[in-house]
Amino acid sequence: MSRNVTGLLSSGARALVTRALRSDDRVLVTGASGWLGRTALDLIAPLGLPTLALASRPRLIRVADRDIECRVWDNRELIAFAPTVVIDCAFLTRDRVADMPLGEYVSANRALTERLLYAARLDGVRLSLTVSSGAAVYPHDALDGPIEANPYGYLKRDAEQRLVQAATESGSVPVIVRAWSISGAHMRKPQNYALGSMIAAASAGAIRITARRPVFRRYVLAEELLAVGLAQGGLGATTIDSGGELVEMDELAARIAAVVRPDATITRGEVDPREPDRYHSDGVDWERRCQQWDLASAPLDRQIALTARGVLRKRLSDR
Repeated sequence: MSRNVTGLLSSGARALVTRALRSDDRVLVTGASGWLGRTALDLIAPLGLPTLALASRPRLIRVADRDIECRVWDNRELIAFAPTVVIDCAFLTRDRVADMPLGEYVSANRALTERLLYAARLDGVRLSLTVSSGAAVYPHDALDGPIEANPYGYLKRDAEQRLVQAATESGSVPVIVRAWSISGAHMRKPQNYALGSMIAAASAGAIRITARRPVFRRYVLAEELLAVGLAQGGLGATTIDSGGELVEMDELAARIAAVVRPDATITRGEVDPREPDRYHSDGVDWERRCQQWDLASAPLDRQIALTARGVLRKRLSDR
């Protein structure tokens, strides 16, 4: 498989982020070892900007063909680095709710939000972007219900509101990008996502769809969402919802098979159509933003190909 550095991400996203960031920017990336963090690092790496990558523990991570040193949070180091742009990707994901006591999950994510607010308030920061989720507002504003009902969404929505307040007070620009369903070569734990698990299953020759009701999603590349957020932030505070082509799981499986392994079989049990799962935005906001920035958002088949390139390469390297 090709080891071309630029081949893992959308060229349109790379071009847009080149326009969005300034030659004197200094970029802080939190959650750098995760899916979105690695995507952010890969996206900005060709620009050669001073970058501080932070993760939960010191480590070297491989992003495309680069080894990147991840450091742990240190207030003094952060102040000395003097970031101008913050890209916040640090958060315990929804799947972790089942792995730990609720109190620990809440405490850990609130501590990460406090770090985001600290960074956003630093002198010299012009833009602070945080990756949120559709869970913050679906099926309703998560703050309208108890935290126990939707811990991940509740804490994401709280982080959104607190970032806006902190950035407004400090004079920087807050940017919230809500990832409903995303794709991309730096996907981590593909088994936790329909797109990733289907790609892996297709490569093995058989996709089995377990959902017993219709499931609809819209996908965009993670790098496109980040790039549009950074570009839009140059104009002022904003909240952006990801969009993309609307697909049901049957169609998604068929399109994945066509790209990954056309002879893969697809099976599914009987589907009850009465209560479809419609976890997706209306797509209108995303289309408008892409038109505004003249970004030809990658069609679904291209997203599948890029995601498969990363997912399957990782599987080979793990053997």
